[in-house]
Amino acid sequence: MEKSLSQGDYYTASIQARRIAELLRELAKARKWGQKDLLSLAREYEDLAKRLSKGKPPIRPIPTVPAGKQQAPPQARRAAHRETSGSEGLDAEFDKQAETLITRADVTWDDIAGLEDVKKSLVEAIFYSVALPEDPGVKVDPPRRFLLYGPPGTGKTMLAMAASNMLGATFINVSVDRVLSRYVGDAPRMISAIFRLAVKRAPSIVFFDEVETLMMKRDSGREAASGLVQTLLTELDGFKTKKLEKPVIVIAATNKPWLLDEAILSRFEKRIYVPLPDKEAREAIFKLNIEMKGFKLEGITYEELAEKTEGYSGRDISNACREAIMMMLRRSNPDIYRRLSEIKDPSSLTNIRYRISPIKREEILLALEKVKPPITPEDIRRYQEWAATH
Repeated sequence: MEKSLSQGDYYTASIQARRIAELLRELAKARKWGQKDLLSLAREYEDLAKRLSKGKPPIRPIPTVPAGKQQAPPQARRAAHRETSGSEGLDAEFDKQAETLITRADVTWDDIAGLEDVKKSLVEAIFYSVALPEDPGVKVDPPRRFLLYGPPGTGKTMLAMAASNMLGATFINVSVDRVLSRYVGDAPRMISAIFRLAVKRAPSIVFFDEVETLMMKRDSGREAASGLVQTLLTELDGFKTKKLEKPVIVIAATNKPWLLDEAILSRFEKRIYVPLPDKEAREAIFKLNIEMKGFKLEGITYEELAEKTEGYSGRDISNACREAIMMMLRRSNPDIYRRLSEIKDPSSLTNIRYRISPIKREEILLALEKVKPPITPEDIRRYQEWAATH
């Protein structure tokens, strides 16, 4: 950490201070001796991390273990040494894991029906993050931290991927199972590794899916929540204040925004409600999943389908279309099992052609019956009430 401070890199130093505090708290839990001193020292490092994350230098010497106090075991001292030995050697294993979160974002705005207001907000933020004003004396500070909230299946992940594709950015898809760990302290370290990667591979978009699972309120009874939330707060503040040549944008998605920690909520400059699709959008989604994929309808119009699917999400409609297509394929290819039984070489399957026919009215309606939307009017009211207060 001393090296980072001497170079004026308060962002990296704040992360290192936070990690030292986490290590000290872990040691305090594991040892009966010196707990009070360890916790006191941890609080000093946490205060230091907060100050450094705001770009402010230390106001007192770096805290150290008082002389004469019992030292931690050798393996703990080695771990602490690694934490303070400089940014290049920090958590190499976590850095490698973070690299595996990079995902190809091949979704475009045309793949997303409706949600024009949401698209506009994201496009504007990307444009003003990259483009330069005609007057060099003007400084524009566009939002770079977005919270997308709303019912499941409304296209929040697709919006983030389309934004990344437009920017030509590195898309880092952060899923819960890749961050949470049974080892205490691993999740905060993984979060820090993700943001190091985002800065390194900028322009980049860090996408947190089901963010409420990672950033639940710290009074929720989950002991690990406090350290994880605090680490994320430090990272969000750090990359926002750090002068980057290329933008880093954070997009978080949640189906339950009321579970999020209030401090986390305050870091997202732009909170966007992603609602269920309206009639026009539902009609467009049906067309994307049927007409744009080369299929045809028989005995029913897209407008009628849109009228019958109020309360359905985009995902519900896509699932129903896939089910209807499979029904059509079974009807059009009744001899498929006989044909397969005659095949001796599986590689010859690529030479076989199957029949396609229009999707009948009864098939698409039956598919809609099988795919019932899980969202109720009461759920929608809760989203609207939360939006009104946040």
